[in-house]
Amino acid sequence: MSLNDRPAGHFESERDATTAERTLNAVKAEASAVKDAALDHPHTATTLLALVGLAGFLLGHMSGYRAAEQEYESRRRRFW
Repeated sequence: MSLNDRPAGHFESERDATTAERTLNAVKAEASAVKDAALDHPHTATTLLALVGLAGFLLGHMSGYRAAEQEYESRRRRFW
C-alpha cells in the first residue's frame, strides 16, 4: 500500500487533529485495508463471513434454547 492509497485526510494536519479525528483516520485506514484484502481474496472473505454468520446463529440458538429450557423447568417445579 502506498501513501497515495490511504483514505483522504489521513495525513492532513495529523498533529493538530483531535483524538476523535485521529481515531477516525485510523478506522478509515483499517477499513481500506480490509476492503483491499477482500477484493484480492473474494472466496476467503465470503467463507469467513459465512462462518461468522453461522457461529452467530448457533450461539443465538443455543442461548435461546437454554433460556426457554430454564423457564420451562422452573414453572414445572413450581407446580409439583
